[in-house]
Amino acid sequence: MKKLLTLGCLILGVLFFSNTNTYAQDFKAGGGLAYGTEIESIGIQAGAVVGFNESFRGAADFVYFFGKEENGVDTSWWELNANVHYVFLSEATTTVYALGGLNYATVEATVSSGGFTASASNSEVGLNLGGGAEFGLGFADLYTELKYVLGDADQLGISAGLRFGL
Repeated sequence: MKKLLTLGCLILGVLFFSNTNTYAQDFKAGGGLAYGTEIESIGIQAGAVVGFNESFRGAADFVYFFGKEENGVDTSWWELNANVHYVFLSEATTTVYALGGLNYATVEATVSSGGFTASASNSEVGLNLGGGAEFGLGFADLYTELKYVLGDADQLGISAGLRFGL
């Protein structure tokens, strides 16, 4: 699984550094809120998008879902995503894209009872499939994304936030 994640990062890196045209200067960074259906919690997201050409972009983000306590078990979840966007609609202030990529998720559970504490964690690699849209606001772009992670830690993720051009 680590080889798959390493290979995905290597491919994104090669695409990023091998593209020498001026479109590659299209770089946006930002953050927002996310919701995961498996953990059933809201999280915060930070990430960046870089344009390879008019049709393809690379994106990376980190999402930390706020922990929740249920039946004496504290659960936390974070994920790292590396995606490629295929832009199929690009208007003056609107961009619509499909996305696919890799997801690395870590889940940790902690149980405390009678002065004793035990914890366990698990990490999984999955595939992201989904889509999103950006809407130009002048000072930034409002983005929304919907993606499903295929794998052992599968969940539907919904996110929205702002991306700023740099």
